Amino acid sequence: MFGRRGSWQPRRKTVKELEAEYDNLDEEVPDEAILENVPITPIPGSSRASRTPSPQRQAPFASLHPIGAHSTLHSANVPRNAKRPSAPPVLPNGRMRSPRSPKHNRPRMPHSATVGAFPPEPFGKSRAKSWTEDLNDEARQLSAALEEFSERHSQDNSRSLPGSTQNSPPRASFSSLTRSKTSIVDMPPKQKGNMMIDPLPISKEKEAVLTRTRPSWLPPKNQKEEKKHMKQWEQMMAKATEAEKRRESRDKAREEDKIEMDGSLARVWEQHVLPNFESVINEPRTREMWWRGVAPASRGQVWQRAIGNDLELSPSSFTAALARAESLESKMAGIPHEERSKRKEAAWFNAIARDVPSVFPEMSTTAQNHHKSLEDVLKAYALYRSDVGYVYGTHLIAGLLCLNLRPADAFVALANLLNRPLPLAFLVHDQGAMTSAYEMVLSTLQYKSPNLHAHLTSSALGLGPEDYLDPLFRCLFAYNLRYEHVARIWDVYVFEGDKALVRSAVAVLCKLEPKLYGSREEVIDLLSWRHERKWDLGSEDEFMKSVREAGKMVRD
Repeated sequence: MFGRRGSWQPRRKTVKELEAEYDNLDEEVPDEAILENVPITPIPGSSRASRTPSPQRQAPFASLHPIGAHSTLHSANVPRNAKRPSAPPVLPNGRMRSPRSPKHNRPRMPHSATVGAFPPEPFGKSRAKSWTEDLNDEARQLSAALEEFSERHSQDNSRSLPGSTQNSPPRASFSSLTRSKTSIVDMPPKQKGNMMIDPLPISKEKEAVLTRTRPSWLPPKNQKEEKKHMKQWEQMMAKATEAEKRRESRDKAREEDKIEMDGSLARVWEQHVLPNFESVINEPRTREMWWRGVAPASRGQVWQRAIGNDLELSPSSFTAALARAESLESKMAGIPHEERSKRKEAAWFNAIARDVPSVFPEMSTTAQNHHKSLEDVLKAYALYRSDVGYVYGTHLIAGLLCLNLRPADAFVALANLLNRPLPLAFLVHDQGAMTSAYEMVLSTLQYKSPNLHAHLTSSALGLGPEDYLDPLFRCLFAYNLRYEHVARIWDVYVFEGDKALVRSAVAVLCKLEPKLYGSREEVIDLLSWRHERKWDLGSEDEFMKSVREAGKMVRD
């Protein structure tokens, strides 16, 4: 009989020898050593894999729970000293890049091995370890979340479609959940040239050696060096992702602390300050509270009591003034247009209708519900102060009051607020009082920021203080500041009076100082009525800290 025919290869390497060639560094792992369709989580339900591998060719992962075809993903390799995202990156064509096999506790595939290179496992042998044992913390959390999501989705389907089989979650749901849990970073594109440096078209030979980390006009990079640099890039991206997660965690914790603090302050305002307003208003700790901000739920009542009612107005005063305004408006509707256009009241009402929709556009949903109330308050005030009528900027002040008070109470608060010295000076255009307010701001600014004061008052710039301070005082800071910042200024102003407005003006100029050293036109574009956008002054707490520092006569 013939003897057994030998192998056609003189010396074929064993699996262990092949593994040993790539067992030194992660960088030596060949591109072919990739595990496809390794599950990240078992999906409960009736959907199962349609094929079962033979016992001889079954990998150690085969004893996991059956999974849906769309869920066969696994965590990526963990680089040294950095954590990779749990899900593989998404390519531009919408498909997911194949993840590499995990580094630890997995049999590594040899360079030219197939699935059959794995050690065989007896058919039907149960898995002793948990399927999540070899996953990192992030992958384990994501796996648990996916399983919980799948169960909830299956229950929803069973309730909406009785009698039908429960299906696995759709691919879209899986992708959206994965993106919410991980930070997906695309690989950098290949360097395909620059029209200014390398204008010639790229040949096929040159395109074949282009890399992601070297410009096309330089000599091609060694493939081993390219892999090393890409791995370093991935590690940097992973560290950046972790830093972003830590920052988000800190922000979330800070926000939770702020919510808890706001709740505590709200209880103090409602249970301690408002019931004993007259007795506690002069206590130092109460002053600290209004500098921290009045609780939004109590803001209307606090403002109303702090502003007071020196004019001794009542809700009936609002009703009477509004009735006169409506009666006058109905009478003017019946007269010819030319004659109506000569009436100052018609000009007031037209201006009110024009300005009301622009009140706090960032709060459009809330503000629109108060537009009718705001119109009524402005018309009533124009008839109440018929010697002044409607002045541009009053709509923003009244709008802030209408967001926190009923129309009648807002009218009373508006009349008393605009009767204070500084707002009244800008309402009736009292030039002497306005000049005095400008001088207080500039003298404080000279102490806090001499360079900015010298620039704004220089003859080369040629600006008067009214060019950049009038919008602040005429609208009580509601023109270019966000609602939250304006409300915090008013929390102090209603208690401490006009000096709080001077402090706030200095704080605004100091916050915007880096942008104010330009030309005359640049300063006007930022500070005058021409600038209609909201300024970025940081958070409310940071800004109010600057306001408080502006009143301290000690240089940093």
